[in-house]
Amino acid sequence: MTEAGQAAFYDANLKFPNTLDRHLFQEWIKSFGLTTGAVLGLFYVQNLYDNLGDFLDKGIPWLEILLYYLLITPSLLVPVLPLAVLISTLLSYGALHRNQEINAMRAVGCGLFRLMRANLLFAGILTLVMYALGSGGLSWSVEQSREKIEAVKERSQKSGEPVNEMEYGWVHKVAFENSRTRHLWVMNRYHKPTLTGYGVYLYFRDERGNEHERLASRYATYDPVSQKWYFRQGRRVFYDEDGHPLRFENFALRVFGSLDPPSTLVAPKRKLSELSLRELKDQAHASAMGGGKQALGYRIRYQQALASPLNCIFGLILGVPFAISGQRVNPMAGATRAIGIFVGYFLFSSLCRILGEHALLEPAAAAWIPPVVLCSFAIWKLSAAR
Repeated sequence: MTEAGQAAFYDANLKFPNTLDRHLFQEWIKSFGLTTGAVLGLFYVQNLYDNLGDFLDKGIPWLEILLYYLLITPSLLVPVLPLAVLISTLLSYGALHRNQEINAMRAVGCGLFRLMRANLLFAGILTLVMYALGSGGLSWSVEQSREKIEAVKERSQKSGEPVNEMEYGWVHKVAFENSRTRHLWVMNRYHKPTLTGYGVYLYFRDERGNEHERLASRYATYDPVSQKWYFRQGRRVFYDEDGHPLRFENFALRVFGSLDPPSTLVAPKRKLSELSLRELKDQAHASAMGGGKQALGYRIRYQQALASPLNCIFGLILGVPFAISGQRVNPMAGATRAIGIFVGYFLFSSLCRILGEHALLEPAAAAWIPPVVLCSFAIWKLSAAR
């Protein structure tokens, strides 16, 4: 090979980023930006259709409505980004393939993995960012936007009337069991704005499930700063090994730390799809020793939430071989098949989740089998396209 050829080979294959990397990334990032905006817009339209009427009926100011959609935007990135990566890959690589640019790049010795490396790096960064924000900013976005929409739907006052904080925010008949710490909570009602439960009963049990202490309180308030519960006007009852009362003591105030926060107690009142990653983690941790359908559901959903950021990488790897599959007469044929496979992946994930909830699969297996299968198929398809 001549020196000029060696230099061209080095620039095309080893140097990073080289001219081809920059060109491919620029074409892809333009499609990614437009696709992300379009898909995000569809989610906004759906949310507006569901909630705008409630906002207007309750007389919510437009600035507060805008704030709600700013709050909800980060949480929408979890389902939007993987789909945007797949569609942008199909569009950009499909256009390059139709213009014979992919064939020209491969003619100078560039394999598909080398052509994808800049985009793979970006998809990897997206995945890491989503992991880093999962229990932080993304969870905060889910929780704050959900609380705001719940508050709007619960308010019964007419437009212009003052808001009484005690007229909304109630959760009735709260019951929660932490199988790991062996605590059982029962509340007659809980007020979210003031973090206060009324008619509170807390049962402490031993390893055999026998009750050894019971705490009954007229009301209890949670302090998010100290992360402690303040129980007021109550009674503590202590039991022996046979479950017989040994003694009791009345109290005006008792303070306990290392107990479940209110968000964990009321989470079972919500749908699994409405919980943030942080809440799913708390529920999975609390139900780790349980074997019921609900306990298994929390553990599966938490594992699936951990796996979901990887869909950004899978979307890229899956999209490239279908984009360059040679369908020049009908370029949408490969794109349709790729999107169909992605939809099938989510259906397969739902099937595995159902099997896991019925104890036919371990929670971790139910969550991770679908992404492993998709990753294996995508890598095989990409290798075959080489």
